Amino acid sequence: MAARLWSIGSLLVLIGIIAYVFGWDMLLWIPRMALDALTWLPNMVMEAWHEQPWAVGLALLGLALMAVARVIGRRG
Repeated sequence: MAARLWSIGSLLVLIGIIAYVFGWDMLLWIPRMALDALTWLPNMVMEAWHEQPWAVGLALLGLALMAVARVIGRRG
């Protein structure tokens, strides 16, 4: 338990020093960029779905057929 508290305390000190040196805006920019990177593809797909649902539907159907072909190919 003491080792865990020591580790958490060390992490908080490190975060505090980094926030002091670079500022909170820069420190919070990193998770914001990571979140944007994770949501970029789903946002793009949803935007495309609203603009041209048939094109996205065809692409998804093609991906499904490719997945089925991969499963069938592994069995044989």
